[in-house]
Amino acid sequence: MRLLGPPGSPDQPDQDLRGRFCPAPFQQVDLEESGTCYTCCSAWLPTPMGNVRHASLTRLWNGPIMRKIRESIYDGSFRYCRHDRCPLIQNGELPSLADAERHPVYGAAVKARDTELPALPSVVNMVNDRSCNLACPSCRPERIQVTEGRAFEQMANVQERFLDAWLHEPNARDFTLSITGSGDPFASRVYRELLFGLDGRDYPNMKIALQTNGVLLTPRNWARMERVHDNISSVIISLDAATSDTYAITRKGGHWETLMDNCRRLGTLRREGAIRLLRYDCVVQRANFREMSAFAELARELGGDRAYYSRLVDWGTWPRPEFEAQCPWQEGHPDHDRFFEVLTDPALDDPFVDLGNLTGMRQQALQRGLAAAPSSTI
Repeated sequence: MRLLGPPGSPDQPDQDLRGRFCPAPFQQVDLEESGTCYTCCSAWLPTPMGNVRHASLTRLWNGPIMRKIRESIYDGSFRYCRHDRCPLIQNGELPSLADAERHPVYGAAVKARDTELPALPSVVNMVNDRSCNLACPSCRPERIQVTEGRAFEQMANVQERFLDAWLHEPNARDFTLSITGSGDPFASRVYRELLFGLDGRDYPNMKIALQTNGVLLTPRNWARMERVHDNISSVIISLDAATSDTYAITRKGGHWETLMDNCRRLGTLRREGAIRLLRYDCVVQRANFREMSAFAELARELGGDRAYYSRLVDWGTWPRPEFEAQCPWQEGHPDHDRFFEVLTDPALDDPFVDLGNLTGMRQQALQRGLAAAPSSTI
């Protein structure tokens, strides 16, 4: 494996990020199914720190790759990040280095510009199983289910080895266990066994952030997690649609009525305080961009705290020409003008809405609208 990949993107915008800070390389680790570890979503920061099957996480966390990545934060280049995809960069939400210097855990290291950190990551992102009950075209060409055999045993062993530093260390500091951005927690045997087997009373330092398509988050599965209910800090539901017709296109294999029933129950749990944060997500693409405003309305109706958007990423599930056909923000796309018109809807300016890495595009759309408007005369 090469030490470092190329800068994040050959066409990333020239942004001056000097004096800004990203917390991910100072607190986050993502585990993929092969055992490869990243310090952020691999679509946003595509350079891996190494593989937990070949070295301990402690060694990887302060290894040469992570030290280089942290240097790129300190010098303001962020050269290993995809500036065009990272929602914090796109939203202008990166905190300052001065703020980071006051952080209770890594602040002293940042102030000294150290690239080695004394503590393990506090955000543990499990993306090591792609098993899912759906086959969304934006993510995969077919349904994936790993429940037995060598592949499952390897996945379970890698996960157990990886989590050992947190679950079996009595003095481990607070950490968040995020499950999952790679598939669905309740379609995955390895995640189900983890979630249903944990007793949160044994891990008072652990918070659980659930990310799911929501179809299998039934009352029965919610009850099976009863022993970790107090540990659950957030639930993210990936919908990608505001109507059943669009959902049938974007979320293959799902069931809209079941999903809506589950989401309404989650909204009730949120109102009762059993869930601390409930967010609904939409991966924007050709099939659903016209429903962006309606999606925000639906997320609010379902009791969510936020409607979050991100644009489609090329995971290799379509041939390149087909992928580009799904991206109305591309120059020359037949829906290009209509897409930017949708982005000017005032409903998307609501604080309830987080446009993620579409924020810059909305700003462009508003500027286009101003440029096209006739000048007023006095």
